[in-house]
Amino acid sequence: MDERIKGIKEGAGREESRINEDLLEILQKWSTPALMVLAAIAVAYWGWNKYKQMQITKVNQATSAYTSATVGGPANPDTLANIANEFAGVRSFGLLAKLDLADVYLLAVQRGLAPGVEYTPDAQLAPGDVLDDAGRTMYLERAGKLYREVADATGSAPGKEPLAIEALFGLAAVAETSGDVDGARSHLDRAKALCDKVNYEALAIVAENRIHALGAGAAPTLFAADALPPLPEPEPILPPEPETPTGVEVLPDTGQVAPSNGDQTAPAQPETAPETTAPETTPPTGDQGGQTGQTSEDSGGQGL
Repeated sequence: MDERIKGIKEGAGREESRINEDLLEILQKWSTPALMVLAAIAVAYWGWNKYKQMQITKVNQATSAYTSATVGGPANPDTLANIANEFAGVRSFGLLAKLDLADVYLLAVQRGLAPGVEYTPDAQLAPGDVLDDAGRTMYLERAGKLYREVADATGSAPGKEPLAIEALFGLAAVAETSGDVDGARSHLDRAKALCDKVNYEALAIVAENRIHALGAGAAPTLFAADALPPLPEPEPILPPEPETPTGVEVLPDTGQVAPSNGDQTAPAQPETAPETTAPETTPPTGDQGGQTGQTSEDSGGQGL
C-alpha cells in the first residue's frame, strides 16, 4: 500500500489533461490544411490519369486521321493541312503531315499539274489544272516553307533525326528545282553530317551520291502543248503471211510443190490417160472385094 502511494504523483491528472488539450489544439490548427493537401493530391492524381487518357485518345485520333489520309491513294492536300494544324502537338503526326504536304507540292511542280490532279489520257483537264510559271513558283515556295519548318523543329531534337534528314533532302530538292546548286549542296552536306552522327549509313550514301550528281544535267524544260511537234501516225498492222510447211516451196502460178534443198526427189508429174490407137486394116483380097461389091449391090437393090 505504501509502495502504491509512493508511485502516485501529485498533479499527474492535470498534466495528462494538459497533453490532451495540446493535441486537440494541434488538430484544430492543422487538420484543415492537412485535409486540403490530401484532397489536392487526390485531385491531382485523378487529373493526371484523366490527362493520360485524353492523350491516348488524341494519339488514336491522330493515327486514324493520318492513316486515312496517306493510305489507299494520293493524299489530299487540304486533309494533310488540317492534320498538320489539328495534331501539331501530338507526337510527330503534325510534322509527318507537313512533310507529306511538302512532297505533294514539290511533286506538283515537277509534274506541272495542280496538287491532287491525276492525269489520264481520257481526262479533260480544266484550265487551272495545268500550272503556269506563277503557280510553279507558288507551290515551290510552299514546299520549301514546310520543309524548313520541320528542319527547324527537329534539327536539335533527340530521336527525331529521320524527320530532320527527310526535311533537309526536301530543301535540297527545292533548291535544285529552283536552279540553286550551291543551296542544294549545303542542305545535302547538313543531311550527310546528321546521317553520320546517328550512323544512318544508307542515307549517308544517298546524300553523297546526290551531292556528286548535282549539276550533272541541266534542269528539264517544260514546253507548251502547242509548241510540241505532232505525234507520229501509227503504222498499219499487216495481216500475218500464211505459214508453209518446213522444207516445202510452192511454185507460183502452178500450185505445184517444189522439192526442198534437202529433198532431191523429182516432183510428181500428173497422170495422163493412155493413148488409144486405131486398129490396123489390111487391104481386101480379090474374093473379099467381090463379096463386098456383091453385098453392096444387094443392099442397093433392097433399098430400091
